[in-house]
Amino acid sequence: MLQSNTQAHVASSGDTAGRFASRYVSRETLTWVFFAQGVSIVPLFFFLPFWLAVIWVAAVLLRVQIFRGVWPFPNTIVKFIFGSLGIVGLYFSYGGRMGVDPMIGLLVLAFVLKLIEVRSRQDVLIVLYIGFVAIAAQLLMAPNFWMGLYGLASCCVLLSALQQVFQHRRVSTKLRLWSGFSILLQALPVMLVLFLVMPRLGQLWAVPSLTQTGKTGFSDSMSPGDFSNLIKSDAIAFRATFGDSRIPAPRQRYWRGLVLETFDGKAWKRPGGWYSVTANSLPSDQPNPGWNLFARNSEGDLVSVDSALSDETSFRYSVLLEPHNYAWLFTLVAPVEAYSATLRTRFSPDVLLTSQVPVTSRSQYDVISFENYRFGSQSLSSKELTRNLKLPQQGNPRARAMAERWRNQNLPSDLIVERALAYYANSFTYTLQPPLLGDDPIDDFLFSTQRGFCEHFSSSFVYLMRAAGIPARVVLGYQGGEYREAGRYLVVRQSDAHAWAEVWVAGRGWTRIDPTAAVSPLRIERALFETVNRDESSLVGGAFLRLNALAWLGQTKLMLEEWDYLWQTQVMGYDDHAQSGLLERLLGGRDPWRIALFFVLGVGAPLMIYYLTGVLRFSSREYSQELVHLRKVFRKLDKAGFPRRQEETPHDYMLRISKLRPELGPQLRKIVTLYYAIAYGAKCTRLDDLRVACRQFSAR
Repeated sequence: MLQSNTQAHVASSGDTAGRFASRYVSRETLTWVFFAQGVSIVPLFFFLPFWLAVIWVAAVLLRVQIFRGVWPFPNTIVKFIFGSLGIVGLYFSYGGRMGVDPMIGLLVLAFVLKLIEVRSRQDVLIVLYIGFVAIAAQLLMAPNFWMGLYGLASCCVLLSALQQVFQHRRVSTKLRLWSGFSILLQALPVMLVLFLVMPRLGQLWAVPSLTQTGKTGFSDSMSPGDFSNLIKSDAIAFRATFGDSRIPAPRQRYWRGLVLETFDGKAWKRPGGWYSVTANSLPSDQPNPGWNLFARNSEGDLVSVDSALSDETSFRYSVLLEPHNYAWLFTLVAPVEAYSATLRTRFSPDVLLTSQVPVTSRSQYDVISFENYRFGSQSLSSKELTRNLKLPQQGNPRARAMAERWRNQNLPSDLIVERALAYYANSFTYTLQPPLLGDDPIDDFLFSTQRGFCEHFSSSFVYLMRAAGIPARVVLGYQGGEYREAGRYLVVRQSDAHAWAEVWVAGRGWTRIDPTAAVSPLRIERALFETVNRDESSLVGGAFLRLNALAWLGQTKLMLEEWDYLWQTQVMGYDDHAQSGLLERLLGGRDPWRIALFFVLGVGAPLMIYYLTGVLRFSSREYSQELVHLRKVFRKLDKAGFPRRQEETPHDYMLRISKLRPELGPQLRKIVTLYYAIAYGAKCTRLDDLRVACRQFSAR
């Protein structure tokens, strides 16, 4: 009798433990919640205030102490205080501004604080479901290839944690992760079909971020030494894809960004400071008639815009621009047409392509540019003429005197330009480590140091031209680009940043003059690290990866950049236009019935395969021996008119039958107790006892 009661207690305890596990959070489940939550939000801490990470660590420690019974669950007042302090912290961290970052910070704060009040399985499910929203936030903050892979890994961990909530048997971490990964693999075909056919609403993740500032690139001013930091950066500024169009030769790869016309004796600046779209700017689908744009045709004659717009005289390309937090865009000169699905582009009077808002996320735009051009050839307005001839009243007397001599000789503008370029070519040295300049930087550079970088040459050249009575200005942008044959595109890096000059000559208009090319012609034809000596090549960003000993590392880096580029163009850039072309090729049209049929077959076929696989798998499943014997007893009871209910456990079934047929109670209790001991207690030696008890059982 004592043994019977003990066995009944074991069976009852096992069933109670199952009900307890379904209502309360076990140690294993809580561990998986910590792991899944950490994987989901750790990348966000790189973009959010650091104190949110501290709060998360504190919440994990607090929840551990609650689980151990050291501390109680916080009451409503305590949770309200913590939530209010977090909101106040976010308010002051972002200065009261609204945007994506504060909203994601609020999500993470709620996600973290929810952890300390997790009591039941329902609470765990809420935490894990919020984790999937956090994965979407990852792509909002960093929409790149690597974050996409990390997001898939995060989904795998969350799915594994969800399985742990509903499974109470101990399973190894490796097996649990593999189970989550298999679920993710099964969902991929459906995800792919939805990605291909669902209407494209634009890049919802490409929204301005308060933390995505211009970390690289130049600002709207230039002074000697500003480019020294840029040449050390190997970061990508933008990529230009040419598709079926011609690839410009290295000497033609001048990517024009902005024009500087004001000089205060030290630095060149834009007139009016921050770049804004002026009233006389035009949409980028119609060039400004005041440009007086002309291009040379295949015979070398100057023709109008409409006549020159052909594959032989123009470049057609698409630019994938990295965020730089400014409004200017980069194009080959001279752009005549531009289009962007994500940016509102405009042409400025300076023949520049600009955005109406700062570029704070990766953006793409298509451009058509002339190969050879002239613009503004008729005349300059009085304001333009004054602005591009103006110099400070004092300073740099020797440069003024030399330019004055050229001017007094009544030399034509072309000859003055040639003399200046010859002076640079005969006496100057191109170097990445120029010496410091004094109070008269132009004089010091032209007549003392004569060693400099592109900003030294362009700045001093424009100064000389203005002093000689020739309108001139400084242009900032990039020169060059590393060609990738596989995708027919150019990679332009921050180390390709360049400054040159434009001079205005009556009858010819604005013409590009690059004094750096007169000093170092190789700079225009080759990469920067190839044009300087070995001692200075180490200063160029990424140059050390080109060394023979590290060539494999450089190739690996290029391959990773290639994958990221494919992600941006083929996945993130999959817009309505790309979808239309793909569906035309796959289905032969975009008729609703074609798309509906593709959707039904594409989603229905995988679901049917999953269903049939499950049917075949579980129909042929071999049950354990103890379960086979127990099912024989249940079938006997079913034939006797006492079928088992679907929600009943073996223990509950035994209790109900014992009340209805008390004479069957002792036998059933013994059978169920033996089953629990074998199935959950690993007492396989009792299998013979169970087989005998089941064979002897009779429900009559």
